[in-house]
This record gives sequence, structure tokens and C-alpha cells, in this order.
Amino acid sequence: MAEEQPRRKPRIPLSPTELYYFKELKKLKQAQKLESFKASYFYKIFNRANIALAAFLSYCILSALVLNYWEKTHVASVITGYGQMDENNRRTIAELQIRTGSGEFIILHTDKLYDIPAKNQEIYLGKDFLFGKILKAKLSFDERPFWCFETYARFTVCVFALAIGLFIYQVNKHLSVNGLLVAFALFFLASLYFALV
Repeated sequence: MAEEQPRRKPRIPLSPTELYYFKELKKLKQAQKLESFKASYFYKIFNRANIALAAFLSYCILSALVLNYWEKTHVASVITGYGQMDENNRRTIAELQIRTGSGEFIILHTDKLYDIPAKNQEIYLGKDFLFGKILKAKLSFDERPFWCFETYARFTVCVFALAIGLFIYQVNKHLSVNGLLVAFALFFLASLYFALV
């Protein structure tokens, strides 16, 4: 004959008072865990690093938009790429590949440009203050600044990293290890991309 297994004791539900104290105790433990996490060196270091990297990415975005200094040089050679015909049956220039007299090579995507810059004509290069990266260029006969080809990628990567980092912050306020590390990795890689590419 098979031996009977001892039966599990029936579960007794908690009374409303016990349930209330159980929930309060759980909240208290969670708050203590959170306070000890905030007091740790890991949190302090990575949170400050995230703030510094977010500020740097904001600088990168602002430098692509408005914060840059202009340096005057001249055109050594130009290769043009033509675009579509406009409403007046004139072909627009869609791309300029310019080698400057100081040795820089830039690719500009243009809009409604019809004149080709001549050799030895002045060109103004918009550079960021920290790294001296060429972000924009202005032609002497056109007041509009045109973004360099690499600026589109730099700007997109910085905006994407900041948006995802802010979303992570909204979700968990950087109060978990994973949130801190993911935001740090995004900010660090985007900053590295801006600095090195």
C-alpha cells in the first residue's frame, strides 16, 4: 500500500490589519533599500557622470544648431552633384565636395543653390569650440549656413541618445543599476561618436 504524503496546511488569509502592516513593512524595506542605493559610491559616480555627459550632449546639439565660431578660408577645388530641376527649369546643386586651401575636405548638402563656388573664393567654416570639428559652412555669395555631411549623423546620434536617456530617467529616475548603466552607455557612446568621428 502506498504511503500517503502529508498534506499541505491550508493557507490562512491575512486579516485587513495584518495586510496593511505587511504592505507598510514592504514599503519601508523598499525605501531603506533605495536610500542605501542612493548613498552608494556607484550611484553617486554614475549619476554625476550621466549628468555631465547629458550636458556635453546638449552642448553638441547646440553647437550643431547655433554655437560655433566661423573661420575664413578659401576654396581650392570643388566637385558638384546636381539635383532636380526647379520650377524655372534650372538645375539645382544638391551637393558640393569642397577642398579648402587649409587642407580640409567637406561635403555640403545644399538646397536651392545654383552657383558653383569658384577657385580661391572665400568660404566660412563653422567649427565647434571644444574639438574644432567642422559642422557648417557658408559660401561668400550665399548667407545660408549649410550643414556638413557628418553633422547630420552627429546631430542624430546625440538627439537619439538624449531622448532615450531622458525616457529611461522618466521611467525609473535612475534609481536602479540597469537604468543608470544603460543611460551611461548611451551617453558615453554618443559623446565618443561626436568627439572621434
